[in-house]
Amino acid sequence: MTGCGLGDSLEQCTVPDQAPAAVLRLIEALERPGWENEPLYRTLLASSAPLDLQQALDTDPAAVDCEQYDLAVLADTLRAYLQELPCPIIPSVLYSELVYTAQETASLEDCGQQLKRILDSPSMPQSNHQLLVYLTRHLSKVTQSGGAAQASARFLAQAYIELVFKHSHFGTDVNPDHHVKILEALIVVGGLTEMQAAPGRQDLHFGLV
Repeated sequence: MTGCGLGDSLEQCTVPDQAPAAVLRLIEALERPGWENEPLYRTLLASSAPLDLQQALDTDPAAVDCEQYDLAVLADTLRAYLQELPCPIIPSVLYSELVYTAQETASLEDCGQQLKRILDSPSMPQSNHQLLVYLTRHLSKVTQSGGAAQASARFLAQAYIELVFKHSHFGTDVNPDHHVKILEALIVVGGLTEMQAAPGRQDLHFGLV
């Protein structure tokens, strides 16, 4: 599968249709009772994500029994799944505006609210937006979990930023701290929110059945 570069069309920058449902399936299994007591993201070790689980999520996320797996395995699988996506979750068409906002807005809360408005643009493919809703909401919950799972927004942003932006698709002259701040700010404000498909937005239908 090919990735999304700076000159690619919106269609080429859209994550696969099943990706949001797969991410939601993993997160629902991760957030089962007692998950707050597991240090899910405190250490980032070599991936233990089972290949058969990743393949099943690509085929039919709703049919996958994620509850049979340990939380650590599910956390690794979430990261591995995002790593294998063919393009950045955040498309290049919005990249410059996001970086500018991170540079110019000192407050994380203010920055996060502005970033949410930018990401609500019709230029953000629906499937990418929905995936980012699930991911940022989950990471925000981790920061507030109060147990062994709890980690700071900045730590989580540093852990996931390569998976969200896939740096190789963007300019190498941008300070990577701006990437971290973008995701950190979204986590601090509770993540993206659901929205109805707006005029001009790609309306991709997916979901668990």
